[in-house]
Amino acid sequence: MIALRDILIFAGLAALAAAVIASLFPAEEGVSAVPACSDCVFKLTGGYWIRQYGNYAALYLGAREVARYGWAYVDGRPLSVGESAACGSAMYLWVIGGAAYASCSNTPPRFGRDVLNFSDFPGPDQPLVYVYVSTDVTSGCGVTINFDGDPTSYAAAVYVYDEEGRLVASRASAIPGSASFSVSKAGVYRVHIHAPPLLDEWHTLTAQIRISDLIKAQVFTSNNTQDLRPSTTLKIFNLTSYWKRGYSYVTVYMNPWWPLYATRPADAFADFLLAWEEDSSAYDPFLYRKEVWRLTFTQTNIVLTRVYSWGWRWHEVYASDPTSGRTLIWTWNKQGPRHNSYTVNWFATTVWIESLDSAVNARATFAKECLWS
Repeated sequence: MIALRDILIFAGLAALAAAVIASLFPAEEGVSAVPACSDCVFKLTGGYWIRQYGNYAALYLGAREVARYGWAYVDGRPLSVGESAACGSAMYLWVIGGAAYASCSNTPPRFGRDVLNFSDFPGPDQPLVYVYVSTDVTSGCGVTINFDGDPTSYAAAVYVYDEEGRLVASRASAIPGSASFSVSKAGVYRVHIHAPPLLDEWHTLTAQIRISDLIKAQVFTSNNTQDLRPSTTLKIFNLTSYWKRGYSYVTVYMNPWWPLYATRPADAFADFLLAWEEDSSAYDPFLYRKEVWRLTFTQTNIVLTRVYSWGWRWHEVYASDPTSGRTLIWTWNKQGPRHNSYTVNWFATTVWIESLDSAVNARATFAKECLWS
């Protein structure tokens, strides 16, 4: 029998506090049902396990797939493609912005990952050094490197280089001690940890926006003027690389006839242009401009800015917010809210664009990630 009492969907972030969660997960017998949600937390019993595929994670009960998510994290670590995870008696699952954060205990998920490096030298009197690395997506892409061990007279230096080999940050630390830095733009960075004669290591920090949960949506890194209907009604243009290369503005073509000029935003970690079409088949030379929005990740939040709206049918734009869930932020040809700008104070959001013609409804989830390897 399905034990529905194990399931509790939370409306806001406050419910993620550990003490509250611990008190709301009583031990139950049987198999728990899985609710359909993009922002919730629940306890599963009965033999659930999760597996990461190329562009989604699947939750299984035995051999039966019961839910899909944008990506799976277990105890703060993102699963690799092909990797699976299971728990003994119960799995606790936090679903935030379409991504699944799993744990075998009822403690809230950690965002980022911890890496342990161990450097030892032969001989009983040689120093032992532990290096713990944690990442933080709430402010840019922040990294803290903690040095722990026996020596007190050694020093460590951390150097961070971007894709062009330019030094973007450098920090020093005593051992024991810590060094923290933050990268302000999405990209792949090389990190050199140098503490002679104890450590000389190179690591990779990937600061990125993972786009998942795509429905009728496709991502591009350059102009695309094709009519991709009916499979694609939402074109997502990633403008981040242009701003990193020093461009002050770009011209975006989502159809052959209507160029859109986008200028570089200030304080942007990543930047996207969203262009949507309201008709699934009719001829229109000015396709993919019925709703045009900018989605910009700043260092601390996500800003949705309306660029253009047009069309014959009514349509609606929604965004997910951790405090209020799915929120209607814009309506066209009908009564409702009209926010020309909307801020999501979180590191992930899902955007929906829906219409009278449900065949063109589109969705995409955007989530900031800081991955250390």
